[in-house]
Amino acid sequence: MNKGYGTGVGVTQSYLASSELYLRPEDISTIQGSFHYQEAAQRVLDLSELPPATVHESARRLAIQLKEVLDRIDLPPVESIPDAQAMATAEFKRWTLPNSEIQIRRVETGPRAGEYLFTPETLSRLPEFYAKVKDLPYKPGASVGWYDFSSYSPAGVALALHRIVPSRWLIDSPQHRVWTSFLDQPMWRWFGIVAVLGAGLAVVLLCFRFSRYWASRSPSAERWAGLLRPLSLVIVTPVAALILAEVLRISGTVYAAVTPSLWTLYFLALTWMVWAVGGAVAESVISWEKLRKTSIDSQLIRLVLRLLTIIVAIAILVTGADRIGLPAYSVIAGLGVGGLAVALAAQQTLANLLGSLIIMFEKPFAIGHLIKVQSIEGIVENVGFRSTRIRTPQNSLVTIPSSQLVNSTVDNMELREYRQVKTVLNLTYDTPVEKIEDFIEGIKHILATHPDTRKDNFQVFLYEFGPHSLDILLNFFLKVPDRAAELIARQRILLDILRLADMQRVRFAFPTQTLHIESVPEEKPTIETQGSFENKCPP
Repeated sequence: MNKGYGTGVGVTQSYLASSELYLRPEDISTIQGSFHYQEAAQRVLDLSELPPATVHESARRLAIQLKEVLDRIDLPPVESIPDAQAMATAEFKRWTLPNSEIQIRRVETGPRAGEYLFTPETLSRLPEFYAKVKDLPYKPGASVGWYDFSSYSPAGVALALHRIVPSRWLIDSPQHRVWTSFLDQPMWRWFGIVAVLGAGLAVVLLCFRFSRYWASRSPSAERWAGLLRPLSLVIVTPVAALILAEVLRISGTVYAAVTPSLWTLYFLALTWMVWAVGGAVAESVISWEKLRKTSIDSQLIRLVLRLLTIIVAIAILVTGADRIGLPAYSVIAGLGVGGLAVALAAQQTLANLLGSLIIMFEKPFAIGHLIKVQSIEGIVENVGFRSTRIRTPQNSLVTIPSSQLVNSTVDNMELREYRQVKTVLNLTYDTPVEKIEDFIEGIKHILATHPDTRKDNFQVFLYEFGPHSLDILLNFFLKVPDRAAELIARQRILLDILRLADMQRVRFAFPTQTLHIESVPEEKPTIETQGSFENKCPP
């Protein structure tokens, strides 16, 4: 720390004492090289309990504060500090600086296990320790005024703008705070905070407005235009956090509140962007492949990309929570047992989701197909993540859970190569045999010459002696694309058969019955309600 102070702050003080307007390149190089000493000193701090998002700037500030404390209190002789051999036999693997609460302890777990570092408890109380000793005089050889210089002077701004603005215009004396401070921040820094956050907010609002303008001018690009909103936050928030921490060097409660908030917003925006990208990619693939938006292929594309985005989003949120100091991994481990209970409670929902996946991958039917499931027959309107909707001939909408559907026998009538037409023609019993034969041959000719019939498989035969007619079996197949074409072809053939019957004078039988009565019984006299008798004689 003494080397870092002497190299960096020493060069700065020499520059302020000189007549140079700008820092020389070799001065900038020396100042940047001094950071190496400070980063090396920071390795003696146990930073494991600090949020990763704030550890870099916090370590710099804590190291300087610890140096300020050690420069003002009495330190024991080096010989009295226990070494590795002494600590190996000690019951407790820690050592407290005499007449203080500053403690060094061996790290038991993690990547730095076995090293002796200043404890997290000590680091958390360093601001308190510094407040108690800041008015005490420095010991000989101390780094005088380092904390005030690094915390209150705009040294970070001067270093960032050294090519544009002369550094001496910005750097104040390291012994004095710049102007009045509020929440331990000098007023110039508050102006900088407002400027940085205001500029970031302006950029975000501009991107939001341009996104709406782009979507209104090009509806087809609406899904991609919406990505500008989260993208603007993903870019602006880390840049703002970097400027506030590294350039303005905000500290204290302001740093503890603003920096984690910006990183939280960053990870939420990144999750939002991943979610939006998944939806935009899915819709773009559907559009490029010219798929129906409600087709099973479209639903499958949406589902796969949605699952991928959910996995990525969860990973981002867990990483972000860990970075800002939330115990995300411990929460996930604790959710293991709870997740099992939730899975058992939601197993029917999971079964329906798996059923939908099976339907989407195996594709036993598609949107618009006519299917029959158990006693339900209709046209498939939608295949969702939980259920399938079927429109029946009565125009009602039946919703079948996907788990039930995959366990049922599905008759997909839309995939028929040929559509069967089977009926019986009833001829009267008085039809001559010759007419019956000619009628049958005429029907066969109609079927053989019709363009939509299957020529190698049709049956027209005198099939049965019915109770009131001679029954002719008519069984043939139509090769047509859909139900509408089937009805049209069927009507044409049946009308041709009617014309043939009319031409050959073949009559179709009606359901009739003949009753044979052998005799009519005589009527007997009846008693009138008025009390008189009347003889009823048969006619």
